[in-house]
Amino acid sequence: MRHIITGQSLLIVCCLFYMIWWYRGFKPTIEADRLGGLNGVLLLITAILGIAGILFSLMPTSETVGIKYSQTYIIIGGIAAYIILMVITKVAFNRIVTSELFLIVGWTMLELSLLNRLDGSGLLSGTRLMAVYVSVLLAFIISMVLYVAYYRMEDNAAFYSAMVPLITEAASMGVLIGMLLK
Repeated sequence: MRHIITGQSLLIVCCLFYMIWWYRGFKPTIEADRLGGLNGVLLLITAILGIAGILFSLMPTSETVGIKYSQTYIIIGGIAAYIILMVITKVAFNRIVTSELFLIVGWTMLELSLLNRLDGSGLLSGTRLMAVYVSVLLAFIISMVLYVAYYRMEDNAAFYSAMVPLITEAASMGVLIGMLLK
């Protein structure tokens, strides 16, 4: 369980660095090199923290050997969800597909995979498990609504609303950590 807490903590810090990078590189009316200088370093740190967080979160341990459902279902469901959401957001909402959709669906798959392992291992159950599921669902819904709305917003509103999914996803991971430490 220590690996999961470490992984989720690293992903929370990853969200923080992503927000800093976004703030410095995408602020309206300010022209900035998004990949060079300090911004490039921030993006590299973000990527390293993200990869490390995923690896730690998924690291098998003797504590989390059980699974409730086959992880294959989560992977297939995630791939299907990505394709369906990509088509819906492009066709129904005329939204260009960006990497954020992949990150939203990928993060949701990661969290569902973790919850599946924790539930199957008996490490998280009942209302604590449901609280985390609800927080993941809310973060996903908020992220998708803002993903679709982004290009329809005024520049400042879009700029700040693009950081909200990072906050909700970090908060959801914080809920998971809190439930594991209870």
